[in-house]
Amino acid sequence: MGIQAGDFTQPGRLITIPAGGGAATGPNIDGHCDGPEYSPDGEWLYFNTEAFTIQPGHAQLERLNRASGGAPDGAVAERLLESETADWFPHLSPDGRLASYIRFPGGTVGHPADLPVDVVLVSTGDWAAPLHTWPLFGGQGTLNVNSWSPDSTRFAYVAYPLDSFLTTKDQ
Repeated sequence: MGIQAGDFTQPGRLITIPAGGGAATGPNIDGHCDGPEYSPDGEWLYFNTEAFTIQPGHAQLERLNRASGGAPDGAVAERLLESETADWFPHLSPDGRLASYIRFPGGTVGHPADLPVDVVLVSTGDWAAPLHTWPLFGGQGTLNVNSWSPDSTRFAYVAYPLDSFLTTKDQ
């Protein structure tokens, strides 16, 4: 992700850089992008974006097929599911068969802390049909990075202890 000249008031842009060095490139995606991650086979770049709507706070999951040279320039974007929630941080298991992501309430701008969210597990063959959903109190930091075990049998996430949160807020 790139932020032009460190101006964090502007939306993030999707940028790729070859591992061996070279020029930064990126597709022209209309809308804020965040949380990019390549699939285990390197053929797809997964991320969340607001490119599918003009309504702030409605991030959706997307992927781009890797174009020649390793950058997604000119690639066709594929929306992974359509929902009324704000969906962030798609993370694929090492075997590529499963994925996890965090689901914020619709209208949530960014990925703030301290609110009810869902951690969602899906088959990469059908993002619209969750295999399991864990409702919890969390947000920022709950599932920002890929946390799958190397054998694809489990992943980790962070839930905030609500009692501790309420006690801290009351002080």
